[in-house]
Amino acid sequence: MYRNLLFIVVFIFLNACANKQNIVVVYKDYTEQKSKEFDSRVMKAFTYSHFNQYKEARDEFLALFKDYNVTNFLENAYLLTLVNQLDKADELNELARAYLNQSDSLKRLSILYDLQNLNLKRAEKYVKELLAKKNNDPRDFEIYGDILVAKNDLRNAIKYYQLAYKHFQSEDLLLKIVGIYANLNQVKNIKILLENFKKSNGCTLKTCILLAQIYSNEKNIKALKELYLNLYQLSHNKDFILAIIELLISQNHKQEALEFALKYDVKDNVKIFLYENLKQFDEAKKLSLKIYERDGNKEYLLRTAILEFEEANFKKQITAEKINEIVKKFEEGIDENADALYLNYYGYLLIDYDLDIKKGMKFVELALEKEPNNFYYIDSLAWGYYKLGKCKEAWELLQKTFDDKEFVESEESKKHIKAIRGCLKDDFR
Repeated sequence: MYRNLLFIVVFIFLNACANKQNIVVVYKDYTEQKSKEFDSRVMKAFTYSHFNQYKEARDEFLALFKDYNVTNFLENAYLLTLVNQLDKADELNELARAYLNQSDSLKRLSILYDLQNLNLKRAEKYVKELLAKKNNDPRDFEIYGDILVAKNDLRNAIKYYQLAYKHFQSEDLLLKIVGIYANLNQVKNIKILLENFKKSNGCTLKTCILLAQIYSNEKNIKALKELYLNLYQLSHNKDFILAIIELLISQNHKQEALEFALKYDVKDNVKIFLYENLKQFDEAKKLSLKIYERDGNKEYLLRTAILEFEEANFKKQITAEKINEIVKKFEEGIDENADALYLNYYGYLLIDYDLDIKKGMKFVELALEKEPNNFYYIDSLAWGYYKLGKCKEAWELLQKTFDDKEFVESEESKKHIKAIRGCLKDDFR
């Protein structure tokens, strides 16, 4: 819980110890300590830490403290232990207690130790001692805020976080304030805080993703689009470009969505979808065939077949010759392992155009094995039975689709209901 805070609290001390000039200031009898062995041990401790060998680094710092009685080494050993949840935390806490009046850093680390162990009474005692010095150190305000959060005193906790934030505007501290505002349902304050942080510090992943959620809830499309673009520029994650494209599609700005897709070279499936949606069938077919020829993935041959039919249907240019071309592509690309969408599409094509009704029904049945509750596939099978003159079986199947009001209101469903009802009446005559 306090991992990030620990880095903030004692980051300055790690840098101080890493700097040779600071070492000269800290060690009184530097002549005695300036031995190759000493320098080597200090360097080894920092090298361990740099390469994330935290236990080895901690042990070396602890050994240096015991040999030279320099509290900076104890601070580093204690810090590494708390941050990385190593063993010996109790031992280090006991060692630190003897130096609490000499080192504010060790006192802060002891407070964090107590927080982790829920000894809130002692943690509060120590932090009040630090605050009594009136140094206005933001770390002390922040730690007291943490204690108050642990005590569920959120309204007072936010006061101390705000005091800390006034002196040191870190993202971690900002997120703590945001967390409390969220608990208090103060969305307006969250928005103001995040926008001010963005204005001063630019976009960060955490803050701008939170801000994006607020803009999304407000349906502030313009601000959301700008924010997603900032997040992409920050992270180079194309999911943010896809989010912009989805946003533009929802606003029916499909051409702009396509322009984004091409400019940022998003997934080919997205480009094909947008080309098709904009009735740019030639571009969609060209890209789909290119992928098929490049990768040998038959799904894209099947997609090309569908695109050819959709284009012919849109232009009202369906001919026997065109249907034969489309069937040829389907025959080359389809098998029982194909996606249910393609199995049903081809099956319905064979049924609807009376090319091979029984074969078409077999493909639809394969699609239904994969998605047994798909109303479109059930409707396709019912249409097959109708084409075979089996009106009763067709009607029994079609009734299963009546629960989906949206589907029932579609033109295709209405057409099939009317035809099959008429077929049933003829059967009863």
